[in-house]
Amino acid sequence: MLRWIALFACMWMMACASVAFADPVTLRTRIEANGRAVTLGDVFDGAGDAAGRAIAPAPPPGQVSSLSIPVLAAAASAAGLEWTPPPGVMEVRVVRPAGARATLPAATTQISAAAEAAVRRGETVSLVYLAPGLSLTTRARALEDGAMGQSVRLLNTVSNRTVDAIVTGPNMARAVTP
Repeated sequence: MLRWIALFACMWMMACASVAFADPVTLRTRIEANGRAVTLGDVFDGAGDAAGRAIAPAPPPGQVSSLSIPVLAAAASAAGLEWTPPPGVMEVRVVRPAGARATLPAATTQISAAAEAAVRRGETVSLVYLAPGLSLTTRARALEDGAMGQSVRLLNTVSNRTVDAIVTGPNMARAVTP
């Protein structure tokens, strides 16, 4: 019996010591992956030496994916980071920018707006509504063509309402909230 008490006391002390030495981190408000993998530094402010540690594959350029809170908690714990998940949040969204394109003025030919369109009229678009602590994705139909960063009108096929949105990638847009 004394052996079990001593073992329990040693385990308790090691657990307390590991918590005492853990680096506290906070979840970033915008999680943006710039490489092939999502890293602890992409997700958390204050990740320090563990910032470069990969935790999941990044979404394709111009796309959005999600990471569950249990995955983030396990990755933070394995790296020795102290993090308490926000209550009620089940997952976070990870954005991977599409990248910038350099353009030169056309010499003699005009490039049509439709050729540059990332969203085309009549096509289905993945529409994201963002609010603090909330991200909803639904399908919408494009009412007009739109290039990256351009404002377009979409029809939410669930509510049958017109929505103003900003084109964020091929067949992707973010709702403009008032």
